[in-house]
This record gives sequence, structure tokens and C-alpha cells, in this order.
Amino acid sequence: MTTDPKKFYEKSKGVVNLSWQDVEHDTLVIIDKMKNDGFEPDMIVSIARSGLIPAALIAYTLGNKQLYVVKIDFSKTQRAGKDQDLMERPVITQELTKDVRGLKVLVVDEMAVSGSTLKMMKSYMDMKQPREVRYAVLYKQPWSEFSPDYAGREIEAWPIYPWKELRNNVLDPRAKMA
Repeated sequence: MTTDPKKFYEKSKGVVNLSWQDVEHDTLVIIDKMKNDGFEPDMIVSIARSGLIPAALIAYTLGNKQLYVVKIDFSKTQRAGKDQDLMERPVITQELTKDVRGLKVLVVDEMAVSGSTLKMMKSYMDMKQPREVRYAVLYKQPWSEFSPDYAGREIEAWPIYPWKELRNNVLDPRAKMA
């Protein structure tokens, strides 16, 4: 029997507005944990869309130019906040184009809420036969059914990311006008 993923989203307690400084700090926390473990990935795989930004930050910091994308859709439509219009389960809509056999891979997403996306990604990556796969998220909620190897922070609040401020023709007031 499948658990309704929306129940995980409803567990969030309030919201937290994250700044770029928060994101950078939590990215560095992940990198420090990887260094302490002695884990140096040969390549990074981002779960698109929201995993693209933390994956790019990690790739730039590590000097790793091997950054690839897997697109997994879970939301039917994009909504602000934790009130998401979710499908019953995530669906891979863009597959990995790189052969990862024998490589050490870091998979990056922005958050683990229910863990469904990361569980699907783990099954997918297992089929690809990498030497080793580790998982990182900027933020993990304590009720997630997937425990990533690295998390920048565990939070109970719903995060509002700085990169989602530019939407619906609303310009971030910090942006300079042309």
C-alpha cells in the first residue's frame, strides 16, 4: 500500500525564508561532511529542477566539471509553499545520458520531504552500476523515508528558496533594473 505523499508535506511546521547565504553555508556543510568522509565523486548528478542549483554550487566548489541531470517530476503543477499538487509517485522524465559504470557518483537534490524521489533515484542508479553512489540534499525533513548520506541541515519548516523569488513576473527587489 502506497502512503499518500501529501501527508509528508503537511507535516512541515511553518516556513523558513532562506537567503543565498543560508544556501551557500549549507552547501559548504555538505562539502565538509564529504571531505571528512574522504568521498570525492567522479561526477555529480542533479535531480532537476530544484537540485540543479545546489548541484552546481557543489560542482563549482569541488572543481568537478562532470555534472549531469536526471529530471524527476513529482508535482503536477508548480505551486509556492508546501501545498503541492502531487502525483501519486514520482516519474523519471529525463534519463541520465552518461555511462556511470565504475564511477563514484554524488546525487544532489534540494530537499528530502517524503523521500520518494530519492528512493526512485536510488533504484534507478543501482541499475546503472556505478562503483559507489552517495546522496546529498540541502535540507532534510525528519520524517523523510530516505536518509541521504549528506544534508546541509535538518528542518521541520517548509523552506522558501531564494531562487524561487523570480517567478510570475515578480522581480526580486535586490535585482538591478536594466
